[in-house]
Amino acid sequence: MGWLFYSTPACIRDEIARICTWKNDDGRGYPVLISKQGSTWYAAVRSEPAGGCRKDGLDGTGSFKTDATGGYTFGAVFLTRRSGSEWGYKDMDETMGPNESDAPAKLLGLLSPTTSEYALDWRERCRRNAAREARPLKEGDVIRFEEPLRFTDGTEHQTFRVTLELLPGAKRRRMAFISTETGGRYRISAIKSRNWTRI
Repeated sequence: MGWLFYSTPACIRDEIARICTWKNDDGRGYPVLISKQGSTWYAAVRSEPAGGCRKDGLDGTGSFKTDATGGYTFGAVFLTRRSGSEWGYKDMDETMGPNESDAPAKLLGLLSPTTSEYALDWRERCRRNAAREARPLKEGDVIRFEEPLRFTDGTEHQTFRVTLELLPGAKRRRMAFISTETGGRYRISAIKSRNWTRI
């Protein structure tokens, strides 16, 4: 499915919930959990077909193992963006193998077992990303990146000591990184999502 644009909803979370909700002759569906990462929304969506449980224990597509009622829960991804005064989204389910893979572990734990290779790969990428995001950093830690980082001053560095600094007028300390090679002080964006190890 392509992008769909319309007037910006009053509450994006409520709009995602509305999109994930249906009831018709074939059954019903509703969101169990919704999570946001940047402009991407993730949802665990419960589907309860009207026909009940199939003999093979799978949903109609053969991708998900169902429970005793014939229902199952799948992962959905919503890319969102604004264009002028309009808001738009592009939705896909996990069996399409979305590139976006930052669904939280709590959401992944709600999903039904699947036979879809694309969904299994997506879930594994989400788990790896969630584990990376959960890594704690504290002052004094020394970290090493898999590849050297290039900075705007033209230098490249790979190993850093974590420090916390309080800028004049600030109320909270912010994280900075001191190169162990040169002693230079740097800011590194999206630190939790980058590939590094503590040494």
